[in-house]
This record gives sequence, structure tokens and C-alpha cells, in this order.
Amino acid sequence: MSVTRRALLGMAIAASASAMTPGDRGDSVVLFATDADPDLSLATLELRKLFLGFAIQHDGHVLRPIRNRSDARLDAIFLQHVVAMSADVYERRLLELSLQQGRPRPIEVHSRAELLRGLGEARHVVSFAWLSEIAGIADVHVVRTLWRE
Repeated sequence: MSVTRRALLGMAIAASASAMTPGDRGDSVVLFATDADPDLSLATLELRKLFLGFAIQHDGHVLRPIRNRSDARLDAIFLQHVVAMSADVYERRLLELSLQQGRPRPIEVHSRAELLRGLGEARHVVSFAWLSEIAGIADVHVVRTLWRE
């Protein structure tokens, strides 16, 4: 039986595809920070409070949340895995906290360019994005993976 180059190439591609981990096949949504502190590990409740406008401190610095609304799928993952609320409930809660307690709303960005601008303007930022979008950005450190395809 003769094996052609095309068959060998096909087998090599199939073998490399099956060797990939699930994270290699798709993108991940990651929580990231501009602080280089490797000890920045926010509990789920702290992360939720941060994006509800509560002041969360780490090493004496108040963390600044940026809500990345650059695509609908990313926003849905944020609502499910970070604040654990529907869009309507989250907006209503933000409004209540703002009116009753004067809590500031998180900064919202709607594109990668706005996110980069926000990272440059604020210090001690915590946000989330597709891993492929923040790869190669200086001074951005992944804190944890929120969701993986």
C-alpha cells in the first residue's frame, strides 16, 4: 500500500488537531488587571461588588473596573460569570446603588480602542476581554480565566 504526501499531510494535521487542548481550539474570556501583583486574586463576591460600584482595595489601592461591551457574546459571559445577573437586573441594581448610595457606575467601553484608551487613562484597572484581544498588550496581567470555549 502506497502512502502519498497528501495522505501523510492529512494524518499530520489530524494528529496535531487532536493533540490540542480545548483552550487551544477556541478563545477564552479572561479577567485581567494592570497591576503586576501576582497576589491579585479577587474572590467571586469581591469581583461582583467591584462591578457594582463598591470600592474594593488591594494593597492600599482602589481598583477601577472597566466593563468591556465590545461584543454581545462577551457581555453575556460577563453577566453570567461575573455578576450572575440578567442585563435588566444588573442595570436596575446599578441604578439603585447610584441613586441610593451614590456608587459610581463602572466605566464602559464599546471597542478595543476604547479599552486601550481606558487602560492608559486609569490606574489599577480590572477588566475582562477575549484572551486574543489582550495578548501582547504591555502592563496587562491575566488574573484568571472566566470562560473557555
